[in-house]
Amino acid sequence: MKNVGLLLVSCLPLFAFSQTDFTVASGAQRTLSATERTLSLKTMSLGDNCVIIIPPSLDGWTVTATDASIGIGVKIIGQGIKGSSGSAGASSSSAGNCMYGVNGGPGGNGSNGAFGKSVSLNLRIRKIGSLLINVTGGSAGNGGAGGAGGKGGNATCSCNAGTGGSGGNGGRAGSGGNGGNVTISYSAIGNTVISNSHFTIENAGGAAGASGAAGIGGAGGAGITCPDQKSAARLPGKSGSPGLAGNKGLPGSKGVTTLQSK
Repeated sequence: MKNVGLLLVSCLPLFAFSQTDFTVASGAQRTLSATERTLSLKTMSLGDNCVIIIPPSLDGWTVTATDASIGIGVKIIGQGIKGSSGSAGASSSSAGNCMYGVNGGPGGNGSNGAFGKSVSLNLRIRKIGSLLINVTGGSAGNGGAGGAGGKGGNATCSCNAGTGGSGGNGGRAGSGGNGGNVTISYSAIGNTVISNSHFTIENAGGAAGASGAAGIGGAGGAGITCPDQKSAARLPGKSGSPGLAGNKGLPGSKGVTTLQSK
């Protein structure tokens, strides 16, 4: 039983990190570390126009502070990363005589935008100017365009011209990431006046990507007129069909915002 108790105590730092003070100077920018994901503070001091960055490696930021001072123009930024666009499909070259054109390659799919970070602040506030929290979802990547079909081979006096290759299908568009959820629970120290108007929350979902364009069909091969009456006319080949446009993505959902005075 003694060993079990020691194990439980040693695991506590994995869930929360307690420190006395968290300070960011006016105009400074600070990127949170892994140990700062969840903080329990005595004092928190954020100077005018300072910026706190929640990096991609963290899913959000949770803070409890018993004495917080927030300057003017303070920002917490935890936007989702933009999705990458799909690659364009390869276009095909012309086919040899009498042969069908090769189809164009399909476009790659766009990836989804990442979710905005979650932010939870439980603060007793001594002084406040303004705080903006931007945890919008990442916009999605576009689908790649389909490649063009190859030209069909030309006719000879012994064969007809080839049909052009079909165009490649466009890639699917990615969907936007959801906006982050933001909860701010606050109370005043002394005669400090605080209202929800001191906080600006930006947590819209990310935009959907654009669908990949369809590849065009390849031209048919050229016909030929031959001196031999048995094969006097070899007709040109037909054009290849175009590909299909990629499927549409969806925009991300807006995050949930909760502002409450304790």
